[in-house]
Amino acid sequence: MRLLVLVLFAALVAQTSFGEKPLHIDTVVIPSRNHTRMQPEIFYAFNSATREYTPDMKMTFTLFNPFQARFAGKSAESQKELLSLLRNSVPEVIEIKQDNPKSTDLHTLILEYIMAHPESNLAKTYRAIEDFMADHQFLVIESSDTYGAHPMFYKADVTTIDTPDGANEMDIIETIYGLFFIDAAFAQDKLVWGTCHGSQIGYIHSGGQLGRLFEFKDGGYGDTELKVKKAPGCPVQEETWRIGKHLYTQDKGSNYKDYKTMLYPVPDEFAQGKDMEGKFINKDFQHSLALVEPIPQDIEVISYHPLSNYEQLVAEGGAEANPDFAEALKDQKIVDAYKYKTMIGTQYHPQYTYDDYDTDVVFEYLVERLHDQYAEDVPTAIAQ
Repeated sequence: MRLLVLVLFAALVAQTSFGEKPLHIDTVVIPSRNHTRMQPEIFYAFNSATREYTPDMKMTFTLFNPFQARFAGKSAESQKELLSLLRNSVPEVIEIKQDNPKSTDLHTLILEYIMAHPESNLAKTYRAIEDFMADHQFLVIESSDTYGAHPMFYKADVTTIDTPDGANEMDIIETIYGLFFIDAAFAQDKLVWGTCHGSQIGYIHSGGQLGRLFEFKDGGYGDTELKVKKAPGCPVQEETWRIGKHLYTQDKGSNYKDYKTMLYPVPDEFAQGKDMEGKFINKDFQHSLALVEPIPQDIEVISYHPLSNYEQLVAEGGAEANPDFAEALKDQKIVDAYKYKTMIGTQYHPQYTYDDYDTDVVFEYLVERLHDQYAEDVPTAIAQ
């Protein structure tokens, strides 16, 4: 009997001391429509960052990809139903844009249409995505290996499904549900992180536009390069940017894009008051579209693209461009990370180098925000 009492007492103390249950963060992950899983680098990054907290902070992930809803259960059924609604919504989107061909903010026009037509396919899709998001605390929109956000959402005079540069119906659908999920997350006061494609969807949501870094050229631009000198104290002396079909960084004489060489000081927003002197995060890029001016009023810029207004960098002697690069790349202000309501957007991919230099601070920042928002619902653990 005494042993039983001791066991029960120990169990009670354990519950009181270490929390009755771990903190669960149920997360919706929107990958590229071509993939049946989330990026393992993102899974690893968040699971590594959550280890810093007690009681145990657990993140679970639900994939939202109606094009690849092969998993079992209620989620697959709801996603298949949503895909049908989304396909039926495309003609409504086309009609809205054709009625407003000069608009660069199709998202706002769609919301007005939903208010006026509550039984439309767009309205039903909107409500279904609100319901889907209601069961989760966090939204992640990954990068994409597709065309990306359809240009009719941010460019004037684009009123057709298929465009000369390759956009199609699936890009319309992917843009619709990306924007609607952000709507739902904002309405429910939930954190959003968008990387690459995800950051572009958030930028469009805010009223921003995407712009080409250089004009399209069939076959790319060959060996067009810019060499940038790094700041004193940086572990990397120089980085090389190249323009082919995309703008990217590359080791000289190699076809391998090296994600580890793009080192920049940790932005103040991610540092959160910590001493980050001599610390660096990775900013890799491989794209041709970017977050360009005019910068929306609701956007708070965390940092600019390394080649934002690059001509000044060249003029000051911080970079050396060959004539082809200088002719090809547009000189413009480019955002690479921002805050927008409850969203953080990073045009780059910090998940690829979580363990390299100090890139992990991006995920520690996101996890800390989640913890601060939801931990008060869970008994606090006593440190062991």
